[in-house]
Amino acid sequence: PKDREAAEHLLQDSEVLTVVWSQAETEQLLKQTHQAYRTEINDLLLTALGMTVQEWTGMEAIRINLEGHGREQILEDVDISRTVGWFTSQFPVVLPMTPGDTLGRRIKRVKEELRQIPNKGIGYGMLRYLGNPKDTWWKESPEISFNYLGQFDQDLENSGLSSSRYSSGESESQRHERSYVLDING
Repeated sequence: PKDREAAEHLLQDSEVLTVVWSQAETEQLLKQTHQAYRTEINDLLLTALGMTVQEWTGMEAIRINLEGHGREQILEDVDISRTVGWFTSQFPVVLPMTPGDTLGRRIKRVKEELRQIPNKGIGYGMLRYLGNPKDTWWKESPEISFNYLGQFDQDLENSGLSSSRYSSGESESQRHERSYVLDING
């Protein structure tokens, strides 16, 4: 639900909300909570997102755009450890949120849904843009996007690199059209 529809969705009209977890909360999420269901961080964060949207909207199938960095081991014979950059992939996902399900059941269903995505979504863009133009299942883009960026502290500790104390400035123009109504980066 929206308070009102807008003709444009510009960055300058958006609001940024930043949430910072304590060290103890972060440790618990990264090292303890995934053990019960053998989940990845994405499984837990997406379940929480799905539950929040379901409670807010009443929707039982939450359609989101999931963005991945593409550095996961997908093909056994391909070593990308010496490459630079990310191989970003974006693809739609439906989070199943049946009212009345227990937290455990919701986590398992989201985990199962994510494990069914071939090659962690790599290849979806080719299917969408090079596939049969008569297929319409991808025509409507999700309004919510989710991107878990990962743990930078480990990368910085082991590489000899460090964060700059200088601002990098804006990454894009404030007059740029937003792709999503709700864009979540974690």
